[in-house]
Amino acid sequence: MWEKVYSGFGYWDVYLWLLFFAIASAVVLFIRSKGRSDYKEGTEQDEIFYGSNIVPEDGGDIAVPAASAYWGFVEALKPYYNWLIELHTGIASEYVGYFMLTLAVVAVLVLL
Repeated sequence: MWEKVYSGFGYWDVYLWLLFFAIASAVVLFIRSKGRSDYKEGTEQDEIFYGSNIVPEDGGDIAVPAASAYWGFVEALKPYYNWLIELHTGIASEYVGYFMLTLAVVAVLVLL
């Protein structure tokens, strides 16, 4: 009765999907079984790594500045960011002009 489900885009074989999920579940359980068995909840292993510093009691004091979190990303794109900083004047009419220029280029590419 439910061997094949017909839709507007072909058919779905229910048994193949069940087999796929069974195999995927077996792979996930196998990978999970290879994990470390010496983990103990409620010990030092459960603590947050805070750059080898003592973790503050108040959760509001735990913060990583964006400059630290994205340092490698920003460093890799430094020439691009320097170019953007040169373009940044704070004048709204310039940004509207950049937007209109971009819109015109996209319109030309779409019409070609």
